[in-house]
Amino acid sequence: MTSTVPAEFGAALRTAIERSGLSLNEISRRLRARETPVSISALSYWQNGENRPERASSLAAVTALEAILGQRPETFTGLLGPRRPRGKVHHRSVAY
Repeated sequence: MTSTVPAEFGAALRTAIERSGLSLNEISRRLRARETPVSISALSYWQNGENRPERASSLAAVTALEAILGQRPETFTGLLGPRRPRGKVHHRSVAY
């Protein structure tokens, strides 16, 4: 299931990738070298707004992306917004 990504994150990532002149393959290789691997397809999903990084390892990769693409710290991470809730939702039952 995909989630809605704030439009600014995908657009900012896409713009930075285009300006860097690096291919998604090269970016993925550099992320692996920093021990924050991300697949080419995941990078594509992120920049197209089809999915968002949420796992701790993915968030670490976004921080690495900022450095790889020559962005200031929190350029991308600041655009992600809060994480989606995980797990079952527990509703309180109210006795009448």
